[in-house]
Amino acid sequence: MALVGNIRDFGLSDFLYLVDRGYKTGGLHLTHEQEMALLFFEKGKLVMAVRRPEDQHGDLLVRLGIISTDQLDQARQHLVAQGNDANLTQVIVDTQLAGKDQLQSALQGFTEESVYGLFGWPEGEFRFEQNQRPAADAPIIPTPISVDHLIMEGVRRIDEWGRIKDRIPSTDMIVRFLEQPGEKVKGVKLAPEEWRIFARINGKDTLAEIAQKTGLSDFDVCRIVYGFLTAGLVEVQKKPKPGLNRGPQADTPRVKKSLVNRIINRIKGM
Repeated sequence: MALVGNIRDFGLSDFLYLVDRGYKTGGLHLTHEQEMALLFFEKGKLVMAVRRPEDQHGDLLVRLGIISTDQLDQARQHLVAQGNDANLTQVIVDTQLAGKDQLQSALQGFTEESVYGLFGWPEGEFRFEQNQRPAADAPIIPTPISVDHLIMEGVRRIDEWGRIKDRIPSTDMIVRFLEQPGEKVKGVKLAPEEWRIFARINGKDTLAEIAQKTGLSDFDVCRIVYGFLTAGLVEVQKKPKPGLNRGPQADTPRVKKSLVNRIINRIKGM
């Protein structure tokens, strides 16, 4: 019999804690408005987490750049030949289509980010199916993840999100450079990840679009842009509604190349 409830009444961190301590195996199904999530556990450890139905299958490995479509087809053929006890991830490792460390790194990062976003859900129906396991061709993590780290990081992000959302209420905001960067820019030193965000700021893309283009999570993009806001480098504004008739003066200012170059040179010269 499935365990059902709402994370409004029984928090996600509490549920993960019980799964871990109870050494549970099964699938956790979550829904909130139009969103969904599916998490699979093996003896209390997390082996898979997805936020979209299409990510439940091996095609995710192609989208993550781990293997090619032809290699995925090859792995699926081996999977069928090996029978019911095999899984796609192990077949890929055994046939040397990708290394175990490469699979672990990519899938663990994807899985963790999928889970962290769930901690921000104010409510959501859940259903835990005991002993339910992923499909044979599912992209499961070679080495399962302990949920202790997920709980601590997820709770930390909730606290940090609260501070960030005071200035960045949604990822549908557009970020653009200020014409006159504030005095705080003098102390700015950008890390490689921050340069990736910095280079994508064009006054047109939303934070969500920047996240998609850089491959970073929404949280990391908002956290970095929050730092730019604090440093007086940028500002954020609501994305104009489609079809809205706006005069030439209301258009989003185009970022001048000279402005970007001035900011880059100023930062590099510190």
